[in-house]
Amino acid sequence: MKRYILTMILGYLSYLIFTTSCANQGMPTGGDKDSIAPVVLKTVPLAGARNYKGSTVNLTFDEFIVSTDVSSNLVVSPPLKKQPIVRTKSKTLIVDFGEQLKPNKTYSLDFKSSIVDNNEKNPLVDYRFAFSNGPEFDSLMVGGYVRMAENMEPVEEVLVLLHSVDSLHYFRDSIPDYIAKTDDEGFYLISNVAPGNYRLYAVQDADNSLTFNQTSELIAFYDSLVVPAAPIVADSIPGGHKASDRNGPGREHEHDHSQYNTKPYYLLLYEEESYNQYLEDSKRDRADLCQFFFDESVTDSFRVELVKPKLATDWALLEFSTKRDSVNLWIKDTTLSQQDTLIFQVNYEVQDSLENLVLRTDTVSLVYTKPTEKEKKKKKEQEEEEAPKVQHFSFRANGKEGFDGYRKLVLEAPEPLDSFDFGMVHLYQKVDTLEEEREFTIARDSVSLRKYIISYPWEFQEEYRLEVDSAAATTIRGYPSNKFGQKLTIKEEAYYAKIILTVSNLHGQSFIQVVKNTDDEEVISQIGIDSDGEIEFPFLNPDKFKIRLVIDSNKNGKWDIGRIDEGLQPERVIYYPKILKLRSNFEIRENWILPDDLQFKKELIDEDQLEKDKKTSKGGSAKNQQGRPGGSR
Repeated sequence: MKRYILTMILGYLSYLIFTTSCANQGMPTGGDKDSIAPVVLKTVPLAGARNYKGSTVNLTFDEFIVSTDVSSNLVVSPPLKKQPIVRTKSKTLIVDFGEQLKPNKTYSLDFKSSIVDNNEKNPLVDYRFAFSNGPEFDSLMVGGYVRMAENMEPVEEVLVLLHSVDSLHYFRDSIPDYIAKTDDEGFYLISNVAPGNYRLYAVQDADNSLTFNQTSELIAFYDSLVVPAAPIVADSIPGGHKASDRNGPGREHEHDHSQYNTKPYYLLLYEEESYNQYLEDSKRDRADLCQFFFDESVTDSFRVELVKPKLATDWALLEFSTKRDSVNLWIKDTTLSQQDTLIFQVNYEVQDSLENLVLRTDTVSLVYTKPTEKEKKKKKEQEEEEAPKVQHFSFRANGKEGFDGYRKLVLEAPEPLDSFDFGMVHLYQKVDTLEEEREFTIARDSVSLRKYIISYPWEFQEEYRLEVDSAAATTIRGYPSNKFGQKLTIKEEAYYAKIILTVSNLHGQSFIQVVKNTDDEEVISQIGIDSDGEIEFPFLNPDKFKIRLVIDSNKNGKWDIGRIDEGLQPERVIYYPKILKLRSNFEIRENWILPDDLQFKKELIDEDQLEKDKKTSKGGSAKNQQGRPGGSR
């Protein structure tokens, strides 16, 4: 009987295990995925309330929310002394101001899209909430876009300031009356502004001071007084809908690009010109080369004196970079270069508190450590440069197969030369099977002590050979040059493309640039223009390019920043609305009629990419219709 009962129990347990496992072979699928943003059910105070004297704002939602990003994204206007404390309690978001609010003010809380639900992180997009602690509720607004002045790109997270004081440079040391921050499109909106006239600024507020107090901060200003306007709400526009119809209480005070239509104020960011000079770095990676790096260009007063050991002879050469913000000190005296430690006094000009240039002296100690044998094996180039090991040097040149005929041929030595006999430099052109020597000009580069420019009217698709005789040059340390040879073939003329641009309605003296279709927009060609007409950009490589025009107000041939103290805006930059794709042996003709009202935008159409997308879209549609690859077309 016991055995029977035990058998029955074991059988029943087996049955339970079997049926349970069968019933749980897959996870339950559940309902549809939550794609709805949190909905505001209740607010304290009410949206648009007047005479509210509390120190907190409570927002209750229909579901649990995540407040992690709220504190860093929340913008309160008028601004507070400190960022408010943000916390949650159940389904309620609590914003604690932590300080006494200014009396009789309308406060706007811009949450951006930082409020998300707990389940799927659906954001409550561009949510704003406003209330007044006085009898009046201000509802005027100022909005627009912030762009980088030099390239018209939108700038995110820039602080936009509204001052009621009529002084163009007041924002250097005063807290603004209202603030906002730009989104990823550079758009900003200052809402719930009181009637009046204001000054409008933007600043990349590095220290969260709400002021412009660092010369490295990017700034922008509107050069006339700004008058805030009443918003045109979406439900007054045909086909519009009230914001409150979508997400409950509080949404009637939400603003976005489409709900309001007022004059946009554009602000162009630039960096103020300053002379914040200091010695950033110095190093001695080679025995005979000391390098000094500065934050700004050094003036003609720059000097380097050797403190230890003392030398009365001409012991060094100075080589400045193109921007004069770095200096190479080449040691000519081989006895000196063999010293492990050299101590210098570096003299350069800086600005004092009154912005006058004064001389500053830094004492710099530079140590050279000889590489070990192991390091020499790893770095063959470094081993070749070691003076005790190498008694000759070799030139380098930028000529090669497929050389661009409009480029300069540059001959470069590894260190400054003490002498160079140009008569020992030869240029040959291949004619049939023979070489014929050609006359050319050679001169040292105006900036670099080590580069020499060779000029010649190169002929397309021709072969040349540059030759430098042995011992044609000697370095400052007395090392002669090796014999050098370099072949180069000039590209065929059909390789290049051309842009012919007809410009109409020009706004004064300007210059037009062809730039690469990259983020840094390297300038390939530039032509000045002072009247309507046709200009030509020849010898362009087959590639994609942008075209931009700079209104050259001071006629100096370069783009210039603004000056807030003089009320001078940065020079305007306008982009041709198409990205041009060039092909070899191809000529593009474009007409550019500049608008009367210059646009503050950069909306470039890439027709080549649009065509590719169109083909991809068609291919995808055809494949979907066929049902499988290889079907009939």
